[in-house]
Amino acid sequence: MKFSSLLAACTLAATVSSHAMTPEPDVLVSSTGQHLVVNLPQTRVFLYQDGTLVNSYPVAVGKMVTNTPTGNYAITGIYRNPVWHVPKSIQEEMARAGKPVQTTVAAGPDNPLGPVFIRFGETKLGLGFHGTNQPASVPGFRSHGCVRLRSENALALADWVDIGAAVTISYQTTLLSEDSAGELWLYAYRDSYKKDDIVPQLLAETLLNWQQENQRPIHGKRVDQAFRERNGKPVCLSCSSTQNNRITGTLNTVRWLSPPPEITDEQPAELPQLDSNSARAPRNAQLKQKSA
Repeated sequence: MKFSSLLAACTLAATVSSHAMTPEPDVLVSSTGQHLVVNLPQTRVFLYQDGTLVNSYPVAVGKMVTNTPTGNYAITGIYRNPVWHVPKSIQEEMARAGKPVQTTVAAGPDNPLGPVFIRFGETKLGLGFHGTNQPASVPGFRSHGCVRLRSENALALADWVDIGAAVTISYQTTLLSEDSAGELWLYAYRDSYKKDDIVPQLLAETLLNWQQENQRPIHGKRVDQAFRERNGKPVCLSCSSTQNNRITGTLNTVRWLSPPPEITDEQPAELPQLDSNSARAPRNAQLKQKSA
């Protein structure tokens, strides 16, 4: 993928601090209520309240062979101290690996779901946010489709989120942000699901439009190098020098991707009845999950 032929190009990729701020996904967030956004290439969940980012956590998402599906969902259940009913597919994995085959795992320190399971979407999908008994596995691409958090973060999420909150799972490997000094930053993440989601011409047009509107040159060679490396580090496309670049102030998303389908208040056909095991109940919950 070459952008230098379309853009002014004269220098190598910018070097910036690895502690720079995390960019927000290019997703249209609901202006009212709670909205959780997971951008899979970033392995991170972003929590919004009334359109404002209030927190974010690292996550582990589905492996290449067990992708976390993209789409728009709603929170449909919150279960504390869940019992994990092991799906047949994972029982077969255990057998192939020569491990004892388990059909259920009781609540406790050995449970892969950790201390809480927060379902999103219909029950039959088996999707949810949950804790883990392997905190070192977060972040990454390691689950069977669910969104795994470190247990302390999963508990904090369970305390914050409400039934019915909107959830968007996106797949965006390339993000653009502008800092408070007006510099343009590009983040290129690994395409772990091999979706090849980038439209080179659209991105080139976006960068050329930014260049014309701001009357500042974009360094195309830096774009090329960012895509060669795909390490998720911020690359300053507009900085005059490649030395000691730092993000100034806050980041604002530069929108260039097609927006996802509009988030609505529509819920699954039937929400589960909230009993003593759901919606913030402290006692054990018995539920079947397809993935962990």
